Amino acid sequence: MHYGPVPRRRPERWTFTVGGATHDGQEHVFSLERILALPPSEQLADMHCATRWTALDQRWSGVRAADVIELAPPAPDVREVLVFAEFGYAANVPLDDLASPRALVATHTGGAPLTDERGAPMRLVIPHLYTWKGPKWLRGWNYLRPGEVDLGFWEKRGYHRHGDAWRQERYGYQE
Repeated sequence: MHYGPVPRRRPERWTFTVGGATHDGQEHVFSLERILALPPSEQLADMHCATRWTALDQRWSGVRAADVIELAPPAPDVREVLVFAEFGYAANVPLDDLASPRALVATHTGGAPLTDERGAPMRLVIPHLYTWKGPKWLRGWNYLRPGEVDLGFWEKRGYHRHGDAWRQERYGYQE
């Protein structure tokens, strides 16, 4: 499931940008090759959708989001991140969740490369958060300083800012 069309794959033009409140104050742009050069990682994780379906034991592989964070770390006071993807899609994610050892910038599922429909070349997988927090066609993230309000696509439409699946944090009125 996704909102909008499936983007046309153009790996030669794909970049991953880390901006906002970075430690050095600079925006960092990485090539697909640079991200893929990070140590590989694999996770067996369930996928939870806010529409109440779950796909059990999905095998994901790619690179740890924490390793990408190390390439362009946040400023010390950052606690929240706005993760963004193609077509302006974005999601708010707490930095602690993005830095979790289980959070993955996924390139493969079930041992096969992601298809365009599943988010190729990369999607974010944070197993304990609802799937809207892990966008397909991932393009990067912006670190947000305390007090900065920059809501993601579904958060602007009344969904929960955290989105923990185990706590059933679906809607903003639950905050």
